[in-house]
Amino acid sequence: MIDASVHDPPGAAAVVGERAAGTTPETPADAPIIDVWSRTEPKYRRRAVVLLLVTFTLFCGLCVFAFWLRESRLFDFSLASYAAPARFWGADVPNLNDYILEPISVLRTPLHAVVLGQLLAAIVAVPIVVSILYRLPCVIPFLLAVALFAHMPWMSVTLLLSAVLASVRPFRMRFHFGSALLGLLPVLLYLWLATRGTPDMLAAASPTQKTLLAAPWVLAILSAVAMMGVILLIARLVNYRPGAVAPVVAVLFATPVILFHKAVGTDELAYRILERDYGPRSARFEPRQDVRPKLRELARRVVLDESLYARYLPDFVAALSGQPVSNPRQIWHLLEIEFLRNRAEAYEACKQFIADHRTSRYIPNVLYFQARVLDTRLDERTLDRLEPRRELYTDFPHVQSERVWSALLSEHADSPLAIAAGLRLGQLALRRGDADTATKFLDQALELGLELAARAPRDDESLWAALTPAPPESTLLFEPAPHLQEARRLRDLIAQNRDDPQFGNEPLRELASLDSRRAQYAEQILRLAERVRGGLLYDNLLVRWAEAQPDPRRRTALLESLANDLPEGDGKAEAAFRLANLEIQNLGEADPARRARGVARLRELAQQHASLSWGIEATRLLEKLEPAATQRTVPQ
Repeated sequence: MIDASVHDPPGAAAVVGERAAGTTPETPADAPIIDVWSRTEPKYRRRAVVLLLVTFTLFCGLCVFAFWLRESRLFDFSLASYAAPARFWGADVPNLNDYILEPISVLRTPLHAVVLGQLLAAIVAVPIVVSILYRLPCVIPFLLAVALFAHMPWMSVTLLLSAVLASVRPFRMRFHFGSALLGLLPVLLYLWLATRGTPDMLAAASPTQKTLLAAPWVLAILSAVAMMGVILLIARLVNYRPGAVAPVVAVLFATPVILFHKAVGTDELAYRILERDYGPRSARFEPRQDVRPKLRELARRVVLDESLYARYLPDFVAALSGQPVSNPRQIWHLLEIEFLRNRAEAYEACKQFIADHRTSRYIPNVLYFQARVLDTRLDERTLDRLEPRRELYTDFPHVQSERVWSALLSEHADSPLAIAAGLRLGQLALRRGDADTATKFLDQALELGLELAARAPRDDESLWAALTPAPPESTLLFEPAPHLQEARRLRDLIAQNRDDPQFGNEPLRELASLDSRRAQYAEQILRLAERVRGGLLYDNLLVRWAEAQPDPRRRTALLESLANDLPEGDGKAEAAFRLANLEIQNLGEADPARRARGVARLRELAQQHASLSWGIEATRLLEKLEPAATQRTVPQ
């Protein structure tokens, strides 16, 4: 029922007249009590103001907590932080589903859906109830808190419409709970519009995943209805005396905060921010990246710095316009400085996380980040030609990362990431010439790989499986197979070529010290081969030299010659495998006969060198190319 007279109770004119005369009247006996301000006694007015301030303070805390859950910091009053969520045009329009997928995904941490649902319910319910019990002007500070502290400008606008529907004539009803439900309509419309255009991954989500994705919004609406009902019921029971809202808001504030700290954890948020900013898939450490945006940013800095203007700007202009650059290394030097700065920031961020969250289940992941960051290098081969991209690699470990890899392997030996630690420690030990220690680390990695394969979980789409927290490393997209393959190759290289009667382990040490991504790698390998001619490692060095040739035709011809002419051994097996791989993948696309020769070469390799890493890899490649034939001809 619409009440057209709720803001003009009997005796209102008399009350105004008495105020003008300087008196403080009591509430008229026949005046209806419809909200907090209906009581005109000074003690009620003072209580109303004080408790409204308490409610507002608690609500501001809720809004700050909502922003902290997204950015892991309490405040950000920069213009950009407000412009991004306010934008509703362009390719990267913010979507409400971003809040439930980043930084903490409800798919990985299902209990976070409850936290978000309770938090959103409180942000929605409190302004609507305040508009009913304290009238519309009093709700404006709450809406500003949503916009300024929670950084949710469109939610603030939506709640303004909700407050108008709930408290302003002719929409306001005598039945306050009905007014509150009417005020929820703009929120429902907001949720529907703000979750449209969902990411592509949601379209392919399983029914269980879709249920988890919808849970925060459904829970938020149901909880908001319950919260408003409880507050309005308490207000009615105390006949609208001040104090009905503040205690309930205190509970609403405490519930998501306590639930988050107990069921989700601050380390979850800190880790997700760390993973987003410095993880293997972060923008800072993408293996291949278009550097034109970075060049434009650096060019703007050069323009503003008079000392750099004349020296760098012409090269920047030429590079961005596609013209020849007089000194490309000069520009790449600036890019390298930027990269080293990012690497230092990532290392310190990982160090800070470990210091703050010593018992977190994400410690192995952070150690992996930290060591991987130290191992990350710029590919020198791209420096001589200024292409609009830069490449990073991590497969040649840095000596500074040994301590971190050692901590990961010794303290978290059951983590899949320890496979990478075993491999890198083996490489570093061999670089010092310690073949025994290198073999021990590589064996440890290979044994862990076998254990993980034995206990690999089966696919389970049940709701219980979805509610079970995912393994800490699940979001890293870490693949043990390439690391195990590299460890097996290095293990065989050591076993077949160590303790050379003439040269000892020095050739292995020198080979391990050469970075294949360096511009002079092929020449360094050839010089090493000439020094150890006749040694055990000589054939392997020739294969590495052939593999390092930039011309595909020359590389194929050299590998074919080595595969045919080298004596039996691991060098001949490596040459045969790499040649077969070229014949199948690159040359075989245009020449079926060449592809057939590559497959035949793999069969021969799998039969004659079944115990070597190259024979094992040949068997696995054959299983992919012709699984039926492999089962008949190759022992399992």
